Parts: sequence; C-alpha cells; structure tokens
Amino acid sequence: MDANKKKQVNELLSKNKPVLLAGLCDRDRDIWREVRFRLYDLDERLRWSAIETAGQLMRLWWQRGQEEKVRNYIRTLFWSLTDESGGIGWSSPQTIAETIANIPEIVDPYGSMMIAYTIDEPPLVKGGLWGIGRLGPIITDAVKSFQDTLLTFFNNEDVEILGLLSWAMGEARVKPSLAYQMSLIGREEPAEIYISGNFRKKPLGRWARDAVSLLKSDR
Repeated sequence: MDANKKKQVNELLSKNKPVLLAGLCDRDRDIWREVRFRLYDLDERLRWSAIETAGQLMRLWWQRGQEEKVRNYIRTLFWSLTDESGGIGWSSPQTIAETIANIPEIVDPYGSMMIAYTIDEPPLVKGGLWGIGRLGPIITDAVKSFQDTLLTFFNNEDVEILGLLSWAMGEARVKPSLAYQMSLIGREEPAEIYISGNFRKKPLGRWARDAVSLLKSDR
C-alpha cells in the first residue's frame, strides 16, 4: 500500500475522524483494507477509531441500499470468531456492535448472535460485554435469553470484566442485575471503558452506582 495512504489513515485514526475516514474507505479499497488491518492495532486509540470507522462505513453502505454488502461484512466478522478462521477476532464483537448501533434495524438477529458468539469464550467476553453496553436499550430483549449466564460474571475477579458488566447491564436495563450492582458500590478499583470516543476511568463502585441509577429510574 502507498506510504502516503498509510500515513493518511494513521493521522485520521489518531484524530478520531471516523466519518471522514469512512468516506475515504468507500472510495478507496486500499484505505478500507488498511482500516480493517487496524482493527487489530496494539494502540487502543487507533483500534477503537478503526472500529468506529467500520461502523460509519457500514451505515453509509446501508443508506445507499448496499444492504447485502453490509451483511457480507458482518458475516466475515462472525466467521473470525469461529475456530475455522484460525484466529480470535479480537475486535469483531465491538465492530459488530458498532455496526448495529449505526444500523439499529439489524439488531435482530445480529444482537443476539453477538452475545451467543462471545458469552462462552473467555477471550471474547469483554468485547461482548462492551457490545451490550454500546447497544443499550435496543439489545435488552436479546439479552434476556442470556441473562442468567451474564449475571454469573458478577462473581468474576477481573475488575475490567466487572466494570464492563456493571456498565453494560445498566445501559441495557437488565433489572435483575440490580442486587449484584449494589454489592459492587463499595469497590474502589479503577475500571476504564471506551465510550463515545473517549476512555473513561472511574472506580468500579462508581460504575455500579451509575448503573443502579439507570435501573431505578427505568420503571
């Protein structure tokens, strides 16, 4: 790939310009290939910007009527989560969720599929939880089928998982999680979550308190 194009992609990812970059991806296959490569970048900021860019591009295609093109890309993301792919698909759950967030009408069936593909795979659990939180109320119905398993994650010792879980259950309005959230309110360990273009770090107990507020206000 042309070095200037790589530099351009890097700059736009660094500046978090997903809409602008998605437009370039639409016009230039090489740029889109580079963005897909960056979905696995070790630099978290570049990786999350690539995820958002992919979501914006899928919305652009969908609005243009290229629905099958979008579905084909989503299928490749799900395939990357299978053993047959030979990989792990680290950013695939997040990219699937970001795509659904940009095209809410495809939450059925892809929302429940995203949860099903990640809930029993330890390396993918965090991505799946982030996806639930990103989608919030539009995935509430899909979450119900996996609710019992998701609630068992409150017994996990990984603070990052607990933070993502607390946030996700609050955003998705999973009311049976309320008692579990209450048990976390006193926890002071920091947990960081990428939300709306920013990394937000708060004590675990604060994530739980915020989730409790959402759950109690949604009556």
